[in-house]
Amino acid sequence: MRTTLKWRLLASLLLTSLLTHSGITHPQTAPDPAPAEPATEFLQFSADYLVYRAGKKHGEANRYLKYADGHYNMGYSSDISWLIFSDKRQETSEFVVNNNKIQPLNYVMKRQGTGPSRHYELHLDHEKQKLTVGKSRELKAGSWQDDWLDPLSYHQQLVLDLRAGKTEFFYEVLNRNGNSKTYHYKVVMEEPLALPYGTVRTLRIARMDDPEKQVYAWVAPELDYMLVRLWRGEDNVEQFDVQLHKLEFITP
Repeated sequence: MRTTLKWRLLASLLLTSLLTHSGITHPQTAPDPAPAEPATEFLQFSADYLVYRAGKKHGEANRYLKYADGHYNMGYSSDISWLIFSDKRQETSEFVVNNNKIQPLNYVMKRQGTGPSRHYELHLDHEKQKLTVGKSRELKAGSWQDDWLDPLSYHQQLVLDLRAGKTEFFYEVLNRNGNSKTYHYKVVMEEPLALPYGTVRTLRIARMDDPEKQVYAWVAPELDYMLVRLWRGEDNVEQFDVQLHKLEFITP
């Protein structure tokens, strides 16, 4: 069924573009964030999102970031349904921060629902400069790049770069098979945004490397550049709209 296939692809794109438990419902003012430890580290958080299409809710998505044992754990989960289509998946990324640069260590994605199940893994050894893929950790042939990021960890590199005042970004992001692609983003405007979470001041960021599709992300500077909305369209027709619903900053 063509419609079912299209929504399966959209859910997959949502995973790589966005990213568990819900916290307190947002009042009209932002919660007091816990201070980061060293200057390069992040606020730990748990965030819930609602997934819309044509103004109707079709699912939920959740993101979290935690710090333990010398590295960060970032997670994403989603549950989306539309007509006979269903999609449930989880992503996790482990990474460290070195000189204001994200260094991904391990990435895992699992997907179940309409169609075949999926399981992908990426493992990066920065000392040996080796990339392995899959459960079997098959060595990926080809040259090593120190600036590789995985489909989740590049979101936190964006936070570091926004903190530094940058407005245009280029990231080498590994796909689930271990192949790299350059992602190009640019801050295009500042605007207030009304969300289920409340009204927040945001920066709108556009993806520039795919002229056939439109991807916009909104981040909130007052929430340490938290992703608060993601919109994706094709030929300027909305495919999905993800909006922040609940947020909690976690005190270490």
